[in-house]
Amino acid sequence: MRSAARADWGAAGESDALHRAWVEGISVTEYQRDALICAGDVSDDCAVLEATLRLLLARFGGGVFFTPGNHDLWTLRRTSTPAADSLAKLRLVLSLCARLGVHTAPRLVGGGTGTAVWVVPLLSWHHAAFDSEEDLAAIDVPPVHRVMTDFAACRWPAGVDDRGDGVARLLDAENGALPPELLLPRAQRTHPVVSFSHFLPHLALCPEKRFLLYPNLPKAAGSAFLRARVQALQPDVHTFGHLHFGWDTVIDGTRFLQASLAYPKERETRMGTLRVGSAFEGSTPLLVYDSAGAGSFAPKHRARWSDYYESNARQPASQELPEWVSRRYARRARPAEAL
Repeated sequence: MRSAARADWGAAGESDALHRAWVEGISVTEYQRDALICAGDVSDDCAVLEATLRLLLARFGGGVFFTPGNHDLWTLRRTSTPAADSLAKLRLVLSLCARLGVHTAPRLVGGGTGTAVWVVPLLSWHHAAFDSEEDLAAIDVPPVHRVMTDFAACRWPAGVDDRGDGVARLLDAENGALPPELLLPRAQRTHPVVSFSHFLPHLALCPEKRFLLYPNLPKAAGSAFLRARVQALQPDVHTFGHLHFGWDTVIDGTRFLQASLAYPKERETRMGTLRVGSAFEGSTPLLVYDSAGAGSFAPKHRARWSDYYESNARQPASQELPEWVSRRYARRARPAEAL
């Protein structure tokens, strides 16, 4: 089983071409016994989404699992499949997946006891209350609703507050009931469990604000409703997307993995923060679970930010900015006549 937490496969122009080339570069024979987890952000155009999922289905004979990301639910552009709002777009995307045979609900994958594994997609959306850490006072950071495209590119049913918890609560309620085995404590299950989401279930899976070029990013990064679901499910591994960082760490007994292909420009300028193990060296998705023999999870992968936090305590109250952040905001604050 492999994972690919993508960042807008279907973005226009150069990004679209490079991402499609990456997908087409995946071997059509090597992964026919593998299942793939795709953690969202393929495209806001369902025609691009369908074409991409078809390419993946041809390469992963064990099945493709998908949950929509924020880009997938945009309604801003006129596309081949318009939707009245983003909830209708969600229904359309899930219907497309059902038609193609892409899995969007929990499913047992693989052989018998000891080699099979549950894969559990979880729907979610970001909300500001997920960010429980102190804001930076030393710099002037614009509010998240003015920066994140989601607030302009998504439309929601009347009465759903996209600046509060409304959308996150709405998407969380779209998750269906779990199969009986997944309601048991981890120690009583017959099979291991891999869950996945697009958004973050824990704030500790994001670098502290002082390290981010946009320090308000955590306010549009994850979901407390998702965190509650993951805590109740107690998966062995949870993979996620959305933020463009490599990650491999353990929180409360669950291993959290992120392998994001990200934007082409990010791959050019900061591949060190994206790399997790050997994922995406060429067209190689991240190995999560190997069903060969008795079945086992992949060894721990190196990833810069999760490695950093293994030896450095999180300091959310710190106002000390690294040079790359202070330089950016000092430049923004210079008088107009000096620009």
